[in-house]
Amino acid sequence: MDIALLTAFLAPFLPFLMKFGEKASEKAGEKFGESAWTKAMGIWSKLHPKLEAKDDARIAAEQVATKPESEARKAVFQEELDTLLKENPDLAKEIARILQEDAPDGTPGNQVIQNVTGGQNQVFNISGSTITNLTGAGDIHYQEAAHQPPIPTKDVKDIKETGAIKTILVLAANPRGTTQLRLGEEVRSLRRGLERSQYRDRFMLMERWAATAIDMRRALLDCQPQIVHFSGHGVGIENSGDEPSSTRKFTVIPDPKTEPEGLMFEDETGEPKLVSGEAIANLFALFSNQVECVVLNACYSEVQARAIAQHISYVIGMKRAIGDKAAIEFAIGFYDALLAGRSVEFAYNLGCSAIQMAGIPERLTPVLVQR
Repeated sequence: MDIALLTAFLAPFLPFLMKFGEKASEKAGEKFGESAWTKAMGIWSKLHPKLEAKDDARIAAEQVATKPESEARKAVFQEELDTLLKENPDLAKEIARILQEDAPDGTPGNQVIQNVTGGQNQVFNISGSTITNLTGAGDIHYQEAAHQPPIPTKDVKDIKETGAIKTILVLAANPRGTTQLRLGEEVRSLRRGLERSQYRDRFMLMERWAATAIDMRRALLDCQPQIVHFSGHGVGIENSGDEPSSTRKFTVIPDPKTEPEGLMFEDETGEPKLVSGEAIANLFALFSNQVECVVLNACYSEVQARAIAQHISYVIGMKRAIGDKAAIEFAIGFYDALLAGRSVEFAYNLGCSAIQMAGIPERLTPVLVQR
């Protein structure tokens, strides 16, 4: 199956499919024509359950739905569709069958032409040989058309190299038996900040929940992030100061030179798995030409931050235990600034200010380390 073709076909329908209901169906039928809308709904009914089960795929679809003309967003959605359908070959066959079906009026189902404003057309060859992306709006209908030479589409890597978007990778881990943290609230706040940002088209959010060490390594390869945000527990040395309630610490060690320190990921069974700061730093060294900033929103992560900063330009860690509320306030302030186009230094200072503005006496806990 041509995934680029499927992505291009679904993109204009996603604003309606993601808000499916009687009114959405009626509007989509009027806008695109009943034949095309029926085909899109048939594909969506098969695809949607699998897509909902994968956070990255669901988020990519949501972002296309908010701006279906964005080539950057469609490229990420295409990548997620490709992964999902490779994992579900029977689903891929079923969707391919729907794409190949004739329209209800009997015309062949091998090609769709969308008449768009400006007298241009958007052509989708369902057999997989032609895809031409042109912006615009209008009716979609089925008809035969002359063969067109294939036009290559940009992949995610090409788009990132042009500076069009930056990817924020969130790694969240709250292993079994550790203090329960409000990680969901932290990530939701980040997502809401992205949605309201005037520069939202420049950023893409990718999430890995219940993250293992393997998940981190694979996500660095697959997502190619410029910003990496770890949210969870840390293991490290206790510094002076009163300990806040509901901290993001796992345990305190007297001396990181003689005892292990690091970040607490999950293992394959959901149990705590400590990954040392040295191991994490060595991993980031391999991605130093890709990753620009790392945020370790976990207790006692200053030691790990300084190790990572040998290879990455900007790293933020916590010099002692940090309360859950303070960690969330810092994240909101930091990303509000970053997504508004401000520098990492400004975003760090705004994050610390957000802690203070919330009336929490922990504004000096976050530390920015620069290479």
